[in-house]
Amino acid sequence: MKSAGVVLLALGAASALGAQSLGEVAERERERRAKAVGRAGPRYGDEELARRRGDASAPSATATSPSPAASPGPSPTAPPVDEALARREKELAWRTRFAEARERVAREEAAAWRKVVEVVYVSGIPVQQWVSKFEETEGLRKARAAYEELEEEYRRTGLPPGWARP
Repeated sequence: MKSAGVVLLALGAASALGAQSLGEVAERERERRAKAVGRAGPRYGDEELARRRGDASAPSATATSPSPAASPGPSPTAPPVDEALARREKELAWRTRFAEARERVAREEAAAWRKVVEVVYVSGIPVQQWVSKFEETEGLRKARAAYEELEEEYRRTGLPPGWARP
């Protein structure tokens, strides 16, 4: 009887020691994924790609292939920092011009509303009441024309249409 208790106690201790906590399992999984990310596929340079395409202007085959540890250079399609900064400044300038033009049209539209007294007949009895009426003004026509000219000027530039939107 005592030997059976000792055996059960030994089995319980062994199972407790062999059990893993959830934290340990998560840590091992993180390590495994970090190793997997580190194993990138082969990297090819411009010379290798040109040679594989069969370009006549490709460098000779004796050129060494890039090592897997080599870091990729800047992508040829990405604009340099100066060009990107100039593009952002250009976008900001256009967006500002459109915002100012829209603001002017909105101000002129708000100013075009007038409060007037109007006579309305209710059951044959004249009743005076205040009414807001919209009267298109010269300033509003000019503001709208300026906005349309700005849109046309922008359309001719060929820049992305999103820059003109609010």
